[in-house]
Amino acid sequence: MDQARWRPLARLGDLVVPLACAGCGARGLVLCPACVTLLGGPHRCEQGAPRLDRTDGLPPLPVWALAALRGPVHGLVVAWKDGGRRDVDAALADAMERAGCALARVVRATTPGPVAVVPVPSSPRSTLRRGCVPVEVLAAGLVRGLRAGGVDARCDEGALRRRAWVRDQAGLGRDARGRNLAGALVARAGDVSTPVVVVDDVLTTGATLAAVHDALVAAGRCVLGAVVLAATPGTQVL
Repeated sequence: MDQARWRPLARLGDLVVPLACAGCGARGLVLCPACVTLLGGPHRCEQGAPRLDRTDGLPPLPVWALAALRGPVHGLVVAWKDGGRRDVDAALADAMERAGCALARVVRATTPGPVAVVPVPSSPRSTLRRGCVPVEVLAAGLVRGLRAGGVDARCDEGALRRRAWVRDQAGLGRDARGRNLAGALVARAGDVSTPVVVVDDVLTTGATLAAVHDALVAAGRCVLGAVVLAATPGTQVL
């Protein structure tokens, strides 16, 4: 296809609905280089997420984040999840791919065999509203990065499901998040010999990842850790 033929139409479309960076609002780009640079992790971030604290004396689930959830990154996540900015899917998947490449060494040191990448499912109501499960985009990018780093990774979208009555976690406080997710996630047993890396969009209190961890362990799965796009500043460990 001759791309040059369509450039005038693309420019005309930009005049009608100006293209803006989903993070900072800079004109003319889906995601500007400065905002891409902010997604430069991964960094460990589980410390300070109160719901990830264990009562059995074991350390919390390891979690890596690409960025802190503030400023342009916060705007990007909101625009992507609830603002209909599906045009940033590819950029976010690329960022997770880079994270997967960086984390491949850590995963290989933990397990020599295959790894299942499990995206955290959205609530049925959110999936219906958005028409998709955005986290699956991140999971696909992470799989590509892990494979590029020598890990036999595959995506397992069906490993978890949410019950229909679960509310969206957005806007809920710390205690309400925990109550909302109590018994809300169900894990399929799958291949119990294949360890799991969980993928989610953000880490706030850790309630979602704690519920995911509990559900997967109850189904006999070994959870190596989790990777999120962004974490609230209080949890970020640089």
